Amino acid sequence: MRWLLHSRLRVVLIFGVLFLVLDAGRSIWTRVGLEHPTAEYHPDPALYADLTWPPGADVDRNAPLGARVYAQHCAVCHGPDGRGNGSAAPSMFPRPRDFTSGKFKYKSTASGKPPTDDDLLRTVRDGLPASAMPYFAGILSAEELNAVVEQVKSFSTAFSRPGQPIEIPAAIPASPESVEHGKALFAEQGCATCHGESGRGGERLDDDTGHAVFARDLTAPWTFRGGSRPQDIWLRLTTGLTPGPMPAYADALPNADRWDLANFVVSLARTPAWEKGGSFAGAGFAADPAQRGEYITRWEVCGLCHTQIDRTGIYNVDGAFLAGGMRVGYYPHGYSVSRNLTSDAETGLGRWSVPQIVRALRDGQAPDRALNPFAMLWANFHNFADADAEAIATFLKTQLRPVHNLIPPKLSYGLVETIAMKLTRPLPATTPKALSYADGNFAVDSAKSSPALMQAVLIDAQWVVLILALLLFVRAGPRPGIAASIAGVLVLAVAGLLLFVLSQWPSIRGMPPDPLVKAVNAGDVKPDTHDMPVERVRMVERGHYLYSVSCAICHRTDGSGGTSISWKPMGTLWTRNISAHPQAGIGAWTDAELARAIRSGVSRDGRQLHWQGMTWDQFSNLEEEDVRAVVAYVRLLPPVDRTVPPARPPAVDDCETYAFYLDRSDQPGCH
Repeated sequence: MRWLLHSRLRVVLIFGVLFLVLDAGRSIWTRVGLEHPTAEYHPDPALYADLTWPPGADVDRNAPLGARVYAQHCAVCHGPDGRGNGSAAPSMFPRPRDFTSGKFKYKSTASGKPPTDDDLLRTVRDGLPASAMPYFAGILSAEELNAVVEQVKSFSTAFSRPGQPIEIPAAIPASPESVEHGKALFAEQGCATCHGESGRGGERLDDDTGHAVFARDLTAPWTFRGGSRPQDIWLRLTTGLTPGPMPAYADALPNADRWDLANFVVSLARTPAWEKGGSFAGAGFAADPAQRGEYITRWEVCGLCHTQIDRTGIYNVDGAFLAGGMRVGYYPHGYSVSRNLTSDAETGLGRWSVPQIVRALRDGQAPDRALNPFAMLWANFHNFADADAEAIATFLKTQLRPVHNLIPPKLSYGLVETIAMKLTRPLPATTPKALSYADGNFAVDSAKSSPALMQAVLIDAQWVVLILALLLFVRAGPRPGIAASIAGVLVLAVAGLLLFVLSQWPSIRGMPPDPLVKAVNAGDVKPDTHDMPVERVRMVERGHYLYSVSCAICHRTDGSGGTSISWKPMGTLWTRNISAHPQAGIGAWTDAELARAIRSGVSRDGRQLHWQGMTWDQFSNLEEEDVRAVVAYVRLLPPVDRTVPPARPPAVDDCETYAFYLDRSDQPGCH
């Protein structure tokens, strides 16, 4: 010991080496501690089938036309074998139709009978209003439309017994007497059980397959998939909506009663938000916070990180919706595993209060830690209004099914590597080059210890080394005077504090959110609405709000896009320039084309967008009012002359783990 105490330099060198060895151990452990998931998700192909990308790439060129069209444009939702088991299906409400069952909702034939060719053709050509089922008019030729109808029919034997269109009798005028009688029938037939006494709907129900559907809001006829004319409503009452829970009333009510009931439904219509005198009144404005929170959570990107995926990007919605477990990498900050947001008391948010959830969502301050804004995009979610943030928290805490899934703490690289690499990144945020998202579940294995345990051992050992070094340093060599000792301690304390803050930055406990929120929202476009009609202002303001908490994450505040995403299952893509530029942006697109891309993932040229690149599967749950609001706002984004490269199919140089690049680059693949 004497030889060590003979020189302070020896103390510094020896204990410095020990500290650096332990520090290197931390960096190594961070790389290997979460290298493999504790469990992998492999859905039954009968429920959700993997899909080769781009769709149809694996179909023989000599295959029938209908089979090729179906594979390219339909299989991503309806599955390769028509069972409604497409890769993008898990996040969609209702789920895509299972063609093999022979049951179709929107048709002109009697209950239990298959639809006519015209029924199917109309749906494929024109789509279903306010739903994920897009229109293919202008994309598919008449020959292709007819061919894909035949392909759909080939999935079920039901079409061996053709159905005949129901003859719709002459309408009964919507007199006060007819409407009043329809109101009485609405109560007598139990319609209010699902749709509510006011017809506002929203009740969560199950279809024949056990999947959730939501009772239609009868005050919003623009959401009626089968049409909103009185004769359309009469037909729906007559045929029912099998496989949904809406029954057929052909035998329960005579024709005249069905007309009266249809007239009453028509009378419930409210003025939509985009028309004079209208207002927003959908699920996003529901008085029940849990209902509003579920609506927001279903379309927002929460599921993108907090729901596990399989190796091709299929979400484990049925078994672990929002149960966390996805590994998120954001070098040099470390690795996190997405939080379990379910109401489980032990491993989820069950014991958190609503204000605590709101503070974590909007300010990045959880009860036990500060959240890194690159692992949890709270700086974007800070834009949520108080009522919406509280609604999300209420739904997560009280209504979301609990799933036991213990999430390990964050793993951080060694102090030296962390600080050195952060100094090479843009300050002050030290933005990572890329974010990575791994498939599988990285929760704590019940048969093993948490990977954070080894990290804790290494950190504790570093503290022991520092304390011993300090004690021996004081005892070694000629001792300084009191003033020099105090000065030395103060210098070391300040240096240590600065190093600690830099190693943790920007996830600092108690840090005010405003500076980072301001930086993330820099360049936010606020259109001049001074000379616009009131209804137009209403739509633009709502669209701006929705854009700021979702679209801006990928497309940037100015809509210029260009964010590169690489992953072997889908190739390399760049987020679209959605500014008003006529060539580089979407200035030449129609509103209908924009809405179709948002909600159905079909680009203007008919190309299918990957649901892990453009989260249209989740946006399919947006209400029509909100889709139109987003379109209204996007239309006003000033043109940005930046051409985004076209998507590239999967290649050998694409990333093994999903990589979202924060540094702009036109280079494809992993870089």
